[in-house]
Amino acid sequence: MKTLALMLALVSGPDTEVWNEGVGFYRDGDSTNALRVMRPLMASREYAARAAEIVAALTEDPEERARAAQIALRGGPDDERRRRNFSRATEGLAELRETKKLNALLAGAQGKDPAAMIRADAYATRRMMEESAGYLTNRAEKAVAEGDMLSAQAKRLADDWIVLKEAIAQSVTNEEQAATISAQVDEARKHTLKAAKELGDMDSAGYSSIALAEEDFSRFLKLVAMPPMAMDEDLVAQSNAWQDVEKVNGRDWQHEALDYTRAFRAKFPYWARQYEQAAQSDTNKPPFTAEAQAKISALATELEKLQLECVEALLPPKQEEAVAICREILELLPDDGGGSQGGSSPQGASGQNQDKDKSDRKNDGQNEGEENHDEQNDETQDQDPGENSEQEREAEASEAEESEGESGEDKEIDAILRKAQERSDEHDAQKRLRQRKAPLPPNERDW
Repeated sequence: MKTLALMLALVSGPDTEVWNEGVGFYRDGDSTNALRVMRPLMASREYAARAAEIVAALTEDPEERARAAQIALRGGPDDERRRRNFSRATEGLAELRETKKLNALLAGAQGKDPAAMIRADAYATRRMMEESAGYLTNRAEKAVAEGDMLSAQAKRLADDWIVLKEAIAQSVTNEEQAATISAQVDEARKHTLKAAKELGDMDSAGYSSIALAEEDFSRFLKLVAMPPMAMDEDLVAQSNAWQDVEKVNGRDWQHEALDYTRAFRAKFPYWARQYEQAAQSDTNKPPFTAEAQAKISALATELEKLQLECVEALLPPKQEEAVAICREILELLPDDGGGSQGGSSPQGASGQNQDKDKSDRKNDGQNEGEENHDEQNDETQDQDPGENSEQEREAEASEAEESEGESGEDKEIDAILRKAQERSDEHDAQKRLRQRKAPLPPNERDW
């Protein structure tokens, strides 16, 4: 008897009273209160399906309508009416979700520079390549955690391609070119999504996919970077080439520097005109004179010639001179304080600091050499002039004797050999200096 009474109490308990109240609001056409009462009942064991049907019929939220129709169908999977309601509720839902996501991404990217986004993503994929190369060797629980983290990062990068596709499409007036770029962006997003899946699945192929994503971001960065940012990246690449830093994703730094110089030269005339027009209407922008523009153009032409020599030579010459030209161009470009210089990327700042340290160490070496030279001069002055003169006379007499025993042809051959040896010694000394000053690649240890 007690069990029966308890069951009757549950049937006529709070859920039944709530249900009756909700039905009353529904019959009276009071949708607001009907939804307020019926929504909690979708978690009720007895009234979930019926309450969900009413919520699906009243709500204007597509996501809530689909979720309520699904709960109703679970309560009666053989009910044909509920099947139709579920089909109608879920029709077009995927497209609505994609549109909602796109709108949210575009709203979040308002005011952001697409080129700056691509550059940040390019550096992010390079870091991910380093991390994905060895995360599978960790303990299982740590490897899973790192794989999930890398997968989430790759998904965020894939979302950036959605924003970048819209921004790049708006900047192109040629429909055929816009279609081509759009297809390339879609392909690049596929690479990033593939990397996200493989990294999350602990698949070793994830490294190759994220490497493809890095190539995509780096390629588009060269396409969209305006001259200040292109020259900033040029300086980084040229500094890394000079210091013989390990290649980035198999690409040689010297070729990277040449690519950015060519991108700079292709865009500089148009960019300079645009800047001049903007400076005329905005007095806060610093002027950009025709003389400065002409000097930058001449320097960029010289820079490309030097970099071509460095690319074609087995032992690249004049890399330090190319670095200096990059710096000079950056100093000549107008800096209006609004990011016209493109900013310094994390790796860019590092590369430039390394180059500055190298220059400082070189200056220190020169100063040290000057000090040693001064000390030698002091010692020479302390010696007896007579002794010094005697030594010089003996040396000259010895050279005269040797020269008398040699023919003119032998002297010429010896001179050529000495000159060749001096050039070889000088080159070896410079090479050892670069190797001594260059930092270790990030994947090598100093023990």
